[in-house]
Amino acid sequence: MPRPTRLANKTIWALEDIIARSRIARARWDAAMRHAERSLDPAMMLLLARLRDDLAEIERLAKDARHGEYSESSPS
Repeated sequence: MPRPTRLANKTIWALEDIIARSRIARARWDAAMRHAERSLDPAMMLLLARLRDDLAEIERLAKDARHGEYSESSPS
C-alpha cells in the first residue's frame, strides 16, 4: 500500500493558522450572537447562524486538508 503524500511544511503551517483563526472567529461570533440575543434582533441572529455554519465548514475543510483529505461540500 503506498504511503500518503506528505504535505509541505508551509502548507501545514498555513492550515494550522487557518484553524487557529477559525477559533478566534468563533469566539467573536459568540460575542456577536450574545449581543444580538440581548438586543432581540432576529435578523442579525439569522445572519449569525448562517455565518456559524460557514465558519464550521471552513474549519472542517482546513482540518481535513491538514490530514491530507478532501471531501467535497455543497456551497450554499
